[in-house]
Amino acid sequence: MVQEAYYGTDLAFVHHTGYSQHVERTAAGLVALLRAHGIPNAHVLDVGCGSGRLARKLLGTGFAVQGVDASPAMIDLARAQAPGATFEVVRLPHVLPQADAVVSTGHVLNYLDTPDDITKALRDLARAVAPGGLLAIDLLTERFAAQRDASPLHAQVHDDWVIVTRYSRPRPERFDRDITVFRRVDDAWRRTDEHHRNVLFEADRAIAILREEGVDASVRPAFGEETLPEGLVVLAGVRR
Repeated sequence: MVQEAYYGTDLAFVHHTGYSQHVERTAAGLVALLRAHGIPNAHVLDVGCGSGRLARKLLGTGFAVQGVDASPAMIDLARAQAPGATFEVVRLPHVLPQADAVVSTGHVLNYLDTPDDITKALRDLARAVAPGGLLAIDLLTERFAAQRDASPLHAQVHDDWVIVTRYSRPRPERFDRDITVFRRVDDAWRRTDEHHRNVLFEADRAIAILREEGVDASVRPAFGEETLPEGLVVLAGVRR
């Protein structure tokens, strides 16, 4: 069964408001990586752009940015957050426009429905990189799930929103989240529920696919000097 697009209006708002830490950790290293590969002011494709926080930072350092995301609610936020970029609702796997660099943060590919979809999307991303251009993405591996106890829940409580997340391992290669959001709208509280399936994918398998598509990728512990959670790895390389 194909999963409906994740991040409806309320969860997109909560993610944008309360969960920007990953972009804050990775943006500086990603910019440095782009510059180190001789891409100082180039066209960057941000895949799974979310609410546009990374796009805004890339714009601020001189890059031209195009963002794609499967969530219409996220795209609406991104257009307000980074009006100098262009954004489009796109669900992977999908043929993507070519760019000097293709980047993706927040383990976007792991939200796809099957390992076959991840394989196809990796090929789509690789083919979107112009010759000599850079690909830099992050990916959840089995090591990420193995390091975590799926039983505890996570919660945040604020004046105008509450989020509760429960984790599960329904089968190998999966790390799932059941997310409930309560959001104050006018004088009432609105509840929404989403089930997020993350399909785990091993880095060596991804590297082999990227190399088949002409990207000389390797595994890195991070985009730059930031510290990422154990089992969340970065794949980066240049298109031949």
